[in-house]
Amino acid sequence: MKTHLFLWVFLWLLPGVSDAQHSRSGEKSSNVYRRSYQRMASVSSAASTCFEIRGGVLWAWGQNDYGQLGDGTTVDRNTPVQVGVDTKWVSVRSGRYHSIGIKSDGTLWAWGRNNYGQLGDGTATDRSTPVQVGMDTKWVSISNGTHYTIALKSDGTLWAWGRNDYGQLGDGTTVDKNTPVQVGVDTKWVSIASGRLHNIALKSDGTLWTWGWNIWGQLGNGSSGNVYINVPTQIGIDNQWTQIGSGNDHSLALKSDGTLWTWGRNDYGQLGDGTLTQRDNPIKIGMGNRWVSVVGGELHTVALKSDGTLWTWGYNYYGQLGDGTTISKDVPTQIGISNKWMSISAGRYYTLALQSNGTLWTWGSNNSGQLGDGTLANKSTPQRIRESNRDWLRVVQGQSHTIGLKSDGTLWAWGQNDQGQLGDGTNVSKSTPIQVGTDDNWISVAAGFRFSIALKSDGTLWTWGRNNKGQLGDGTTTNKNIPTQIGADTKWVSIVGGQAHTVALKSDGTLWAWGDNSSNQLGDGSIQDTNVPIQIGTDTQWVSVSAGTFHTVALKSNGTLWTWGSNIYGQLGDGTTGSKNRHR
Repeated sequence: MKTHLFLWVFLWLLPGVSDAQHSRSGEKSSNVYRRSYQRMASVSSAASTCFEIRGGVLWAWGQNDYGQLGDGTTVDRNTPVQVGVDTKWVSVRSGRYHSIGIKSDGTLWAWGRNNYGQLGDGTATDRSTPVQVGMDTKWVSISNGTHYTIALKSDGTLWAWGRNDYGQLGDGTTVDKNTPVQVGVDTKWVSIASGRLHNIALKSDGTLWTWGWNIWGQLGNGSSGNVYINVPTQIGIDNQWTQIGSGNDHSLALKSDGTLWTWGRNDYGQLGDGTLTQRDNPIKIGMGNRWVSVVGGELHTVALKSDGTLWTWGYNYYGQLGDGTTISKDVPTQIGISNKWMSISAGRYYTLALQSNGTLWTWGSNNSGQLGDGTLANKSTPQRIRESNRDWLRVVQGQSHTIGLKSDGTLWAWGQNDQGQLGDGTNVSKSTPIQVGTDDNWISVAAGFRFSIALKSDGTLWTWGRNNKGQLGDGTTTNKNIPTQIGADTKWVSIVGGQAHTVALKSDGTLWAWGDNSSNQLGDGSIQDTNVPIQIGTDTQWVSVSAGTFHTVALKSNGTLWTWGSNIYGQLGDGTTGSKNRHR
């Protein structure tokens, strides 16, 4: 039986990194799990606010004079504070004074300053906590400039709202909008990036488009001046563009051959071409072809190469280049010798980056605590954030054992261990937390009766502990006392455990179950146990799942609630007390 329910039910959300400036290779889909995790939020070139997402939980720090942190106050924070209690955040973008976020159900949320209607809620009222923008559940990507917002839906349509005096909304007018309006009728948009008052976008055919203010030649159309274009306009005829970024008034892009191109304002060397000369057309930077990511701050640029090295250039008064000086650079300069950098973002005068071991680093201006290191002092070299080993992110419990996940990506366990459920290689119970292995890329954990389940940031699934009913899913019924990978799939995004059965979701929205099926709790239409994951039905709309002792509950993206399994106490909620062997 299906019961309509609006999504207050919690969802355990799992990683993969994303941002508003993503590659055109990312396919469009209504299933938001394809963009299900964003560790480090994207930052506008004018922002002094930072966000981090871990396990679907949103943390914020920095400037907060208009409530842009979303914590219900207007107090600046120099250490991370949790934003609400929701565990469904998958993408967040901070602008100059307002912030935009997407949840795992595809809904769009906004908070902060709203003087131009940039929150999109139909008002001009500032908000210090997230408010939902409309009722749509198809949002997949977001970007914001100074007092305006641009967003994409899963159907490839482009939407905009807020300030529009320079045509930055792209709707053919210069009239402000306080609710989302569609930009044209095209359904091929795949990526967006916003500067102060201009935008860059990619279509699925690899073409590049710009619109908005063009004072510094940032539109890349061969001209410049105090003029604007209020509809998307194609730049050249090239169809090899794959990634885009933007500073305040300069633009950045990568081609499929790994080359880097920049144009627009260049008074501090932010274009990286060895000059301070403004460019009205895209120019290639250097001879290299190993660039894989590029972002812009207000007056500086940050980029990654395929070998994991980090490079910066442009304005450096606050140390935002991270090279240990405050001297501006007009060519790309390598930062340190590390080759573990994997994700980057740039704010107004500061920079954030994530390494492959899951650690977050910040540097540059810190006047509002935007570096998140507990001080207000500027830093000219990368500083690791949330270093404390005591920062628990999530804790779950089985019958008599506990598993905990820390913000550094390490996994810890304690309690009963007679079935190996702690995963430490022994069957000896522990009265204090012990680390499970040495990996630091764990991102989600769940516990059954006497077994444990966890996901890593690469989308792999791991289980350990009791296995008498095949609940570990490894094809055996043998207990395991260390984490054991289940298959080779890298699409797992959500996990739960019952008494002796396991249920999980993949990024394609499919539902999988295994283990004990004596009460029909697997939902496959039988009462046969299985010791490997089996797909339940053919639906691709599952977004959340939870498991009781002998029954299962799940949600679809259309907001309907489905239950199956044991129903002796009416736990299925269908008005009966008879067990069900198929989800209904």
